[in-house]
Amino acid sequence: MSIHDERIVATAQATLLATSRLETEIRAGDFVGTADDPAAGKPGAGPTPTEYLMMALASCTAITLRSYADRKYDYAGDITVHVAYHEPTTVGAARHLRRTIRLSEEVPEEDFRSMVNIVENSPVTLLLQFAWSVRTDIANGPGDTATA
Repeated sequence: MSIHDERIVATAQATLLATSRLETEIRAGDFVGTADDPAAGKPGAGPTPTEYLMMALASCTAITLRSYADRKYDYAGDITVHVAYHEPTTVGAARHLRRTIRLSEEVPEEDFRSMVNIVENSPVTLLLQFAWSVRTDIANGPGDTATA
């Protein structure tokens, strides 16, 4: 593949000054933020790089679902996405991300199944699946949570 057969979708930059310990300036477009890796039990100046990754998956999932619901149905209500990184303590066990999605309003079953498929194909999910297993629980309204 040549450079002419691809496009840059996103860029980011991190700058860690020699005097800053682990507090890192991060940039994406016009956004400037801080990432940090604080000592155990101490507050950091910003989220850790891993937390930024979790936020990326959570926000991409919510944005993807909202875009789909608004275009197709306009009745999913509030969308809440929680992502947790599970690192095993047993040697050889697999790391994974657990994503839990809650819709505040119930949608018809056929539409709900479409939303589950959309989530599994959201851009950050596809990107992360190269490295991690992403397991999803999604709740259709205020009731039970289903695993996708």
